[in-house]
Amino acid sequence: MKKKIRPVLTQETFLNYALLAYVVLIVASNVMASKVISVFGFPIDAGTLTYPFTFLIGDVVAELFGYKQSRRVILIGFAANCAFSCMTLMGTLPQAYGAADALANAYDVLFSYNIRILAASFIAYLAGALLNAASLIWIRKLTGRKWLALRTIGSTAIGAFADTAVFTVTAWVFVLSAQDILIMAAISYAVKMIFEIVIATPADYFIVPLIRKHMSDGTRPITRGENRSS
Repeated sequence: MKKKIRPVLTQETFLNYALLAYVVLIVASNVMASKVISVFGFPIDAGTLTYPFTFLIGDVVAELFGYKQSRRVILIGFAANCAFSCMTLMGTLPQAYGAADALANAYDVLFSYNIRILAASFIAYLAGALLNAASLIWIRKLTGRKWLALRTIGSTAIGAFADTAVFTVTAWVFVLSAQDILIMAAISYAVKMIFEIVIATPADYFIVPLIRKHMSDGTRPITRGENRSS
């Protein structure tokens, strides 16, 4: 009987999967952020429902592959988000065909972005994602491979705070009252942190060892030019 060969997950394969999921989440969150929804009677942008998953992916990539690969994923996600926004915005410019006015109007409403909100989401994304990755690596240098929860929760606390503060202030100042902005920021931050503590960090404890197990040597993958302290 032939011995069953366990498939080996390569760094390139995992990063491709992670990048695909990351880009989908970033684009979806950007579109959803234009809608303010009510959560227990409090205002929050709808993108908060999906955006926290990007911190989960970012944590896994940074933990396994270091800051350089994490930054690469973040910047590609940013480029994809910009390209998507530009292309969908172009679709609002031509005049609609008469028989399709209703559908065209719905499209225009969805993709005629508020430039201010769009800029706020881009800036907040870069600030939050890069700080999240950098702070995870910094904490990892202090703790080694111990205390994964400290790294994931601590880095998300820093990254999510930057992301939430930049977006809510830049997008809604002079539009909403100061009280509404503070409430929105507080709820958005709380949702991200609850997600990190309740869902993302437990998932990290499952995903990170699983990926290490399926790597060819069972250890943390190291990219060229990095060392194990990165």
